[in-house]
Amino acid sequence: MLRVTAENFRDRAADAITSVKKIYQLDDLPRDDNLVIERLLNDTSIQFGIPREVNRIITGESQQNIQPSDVDQVLDDLKAEYDTAAEIFNKLETIDYESARIVAKTAQPARCLTVKMLLLAKRIQERPPRPSDPQRVLISFELKRLGEQYRNLSISSQPEAEEIKRQVAKQIDEWRKVNLFEQKSLNESIFKLLVAADTGRKLSELIDDYPNLNFEVLAARVTQIVGVATSFSGNDYSSTLTKINTLEKEVNEDKVLKEFLKDISFRNRQMQPQTSQLCQ
Repeated sequence: MLRVTAENFRDRAADAITSVKKIYQLDDLPRDDNLVIERLLNDTSIQFGIPREVNRIITGESQQNIQPSDVDQVLDDLKAEYDTAAEIFNKLETIDYESARIVAKTAQPARCLTVKMLLLAKRIQERPPRPSDPQRVLISFELKRLGEQYRNLSISSQPEAEEIKRQVAKQIDEWRKVNLFEQKSLNESIFKLLVAADTGRKLSELIDDYPNLNFEVLAARVTQIVGVATSFSGNDYSSTLTKINTLEKEVNEDKVLKEFLKDISFRNRQMQPQTSQLCQ
């Protein structure tokens, strides 16, 4: 029964990690020969003596967003914590209801993973990446082209001027669509992190209470945890910040998780990595 909860937590954590990795990559820039020509002719920052740089421009080679080194470290730590937790969770099938000692071993990696996902959700909310910037580059080039056309019109070219304004309005609309799509992607990643973190919080409570629960109570708690995602109203992302604050408050009300949160938050504020007694 506990294995069901642990696997649910593991799967949600894996889904959240995959989602976060995606938003820290730039979207592919569609190949456009006219755009390539314009850039090669007008971009004075291109270093033509570096074939690799010119090749990336001409081939449209997809490039990952340059992540801050601390983001790389956060994702690496999260993956390591997940691997540790998953390994222990996979062994739960071999233990019986009386094996409280072995069940307790799942607590630390589960709690580390829970707190790290909450903190990563906060980070994305406060300092969001911009994976859709390549689409904004395309729109910016088009706006620049339209601006040049507009400025070169003769006074009598009123119909052409109106057409250019219409095209500019279209590009503005495209920009807004990019913003909305990007925000939706960010919110979905935050949502997945929060669902996984809340599942982990409830799993932590269940592990503490495990030795004193009968089968019926355990079954009811497991059912509640597995259905935790519904409390986050997955299609409504307007209250993301409220959800983060609510979950952080609940974590701080848990005496054990509060110590994990303090420990990891303190390490995140240091310039040099700190040795932790609680998490990797």
